[in-house]
Amino acid sequence: MSLRVLTCLLVLGLAPSLQADDDAPPRDVVAPPPADEFIIIPLRVHLLQADEVSDLHSVLTDEDVHRVLDKVNRIWNLAGVHWGLESIVREAAEDLDAFRESREASPDGRAPLNVFRRIRPRKTREFEGLHVYYIHKFSVNGVYLGSDFAFVQDTAKLREVEGGIDEPIPRVTAHELGHALGLSHRQDRTNLLASGTTGTKLNTREVETAREKALKIKGSAKFADVQKAAQTEGPEVAKKLRAWLDQVPKQAAPVAPEVKDQ
Repeated sequence: MSLRVLTCLLVLGLAPSLQADDDAPPRDVVAPPPADEFIIIPLRVHLLQADEVSDLHSVLTDEDVHRVLDKVNRIWNLAGVHWGLESIVREAAEDLDAFRESREASPDGRAPLNVFRRIRPRKTREFEGLHVYYIHKFSVNGVYLGSDFAFVQDTAKLREVEGGIDEPIPRVTAHELGHALGLSHRQDRTNLLASGTTGTKLNTREVETAREKALKIKGSAKFADVQKAAQTEGPEVAKKLRAWLDQVPKQAAPVAPEVKDQ
């Protein structure tokens, strides 16, 4: 269409409508928002122990957990979401008899995913935030089982993709937490929600969905609200909240252009 024709149509009010921004394809997010736009979600990490059932016995250390969560946050910080480590709980898996029976009854010798709900220790379930349970090995790298918890295996393996993360466990953890934030699987192999790859990308629509869901999770709070709580809570809680705030990436102030003498 020539410029003259388009001008005539505009004058007559007959110009074709332009594509709305909402219909534009989502773009990959490449930088986190300002710190004051972050949403902080408490995360309780469970290292399940089961001497009699090696598959359920996590071999991760506390140092491993801190390393993994640091990488998880590097992924999710692009969405303005930060996972605050509430605690690391090393505890015995429960209902091992039911687990064994379920595994033995399975045609392929693998425990069905639903039975993993039963091995969660009851005394540590009540919590305003999300849970991640680490075990040594099962039939998938990880699974989000609805409600407020996911399982991830220590021995996760992924297909490498260009630009992907250098370690499987943080990616699997971040992926399952993505399901907890309302995201579905993707076909793009470099995306965080692709199945079985090292991809970590998130696009603008996924960020919007995840942030909306994040605010509905019990225990989550905006950056400013965590700041206020850190000033009013007791010493132990305040110290933890301040640590979470300090971990949120701060964007550097823009550097003013150099003015040269004329």
